[in-house]
Amino acid sequence: MIKVEVCINCDSNQSVHESVGAAYKGGASSVELCANMEEDGLTPKKEDIIKAREAFKDRTGLMVMIRSRSGNFDYTIEEIKLMEMQILNAAEAGADGIVFGVVKNEVVDLASLKILISAAKENNLKVTFHRAFDSVSNRFKTLELLINNGVDRILTSGTDWQENKTAIQGITLLNQIIELANSNIEIVIGGGINIHNVNKILDQIQRLNNNISIHSYSGVQKNGFTKFELVKSLVKKVEKYN
Repeated sequence: MIKVEVCINCDSNQSVHESVGAAYKGGASSVELCANMEEDGLTPKKEDIIKAREAFKDRTGLMVMIRSRSGNFDYTIEEIKLMEMQILNAAEAGADGIVFGVVKNEVVDLASLKILISAAKENNLKVTFHRAFDSVSNRFKTLELLINNGVDRILTSGTDWQENKTAIQGITLLNQIIELANSNIEIVIGGGINIHNVNKILDQIQRLNNNISIHSYSGVQKNGFTKFELVKSLVKKVEKYN
């Protein structure tokens, strides 16, 4: 079954309760809660996670970004310790999962990965490896490593990180990743997805029966506000493939 995830910016002019509520009302299976989307997403405040939990009610899809600073994904020991604390805060606030990525010299920082996964699993949180995945030199080896270490989900556009390309341009690699994943991990497809191009993307995905989600941010917004009508429309378009 293909699901829909909506990315939420806690620092927009729209309240967290309203934006997450729009995603919930529109039928999104999950939300990725972030602060500072102008920095590609940082860890939100605990009080915003609590508000998001209230708005997303009993639906088990509240995923919280864990990213202590902007820039690259190569973190110091102190930054990893801070991210451990942020994971605990997210769990206490009612999160269902966390979203992070740790990469050093174009390969996954395995030591940091294990620390953060351990913190997540101790708190019964799902783990999503975010688009840091698109910054590694070998995505196929990385995919296997993430599966073997207990990561539940990977967010990817199938294009290189910071090239400002969309998932449409990453179809070839996305198909290869989905085939290799073989439903052993959820592949969350993101990158410029909206109601106008989601069909074009899904029409080209060869193994739609696999564990896949569609991730959208600005594609379900109008004037910077998340709109339930746009979320609902995206969900309806995706449901046709289930």
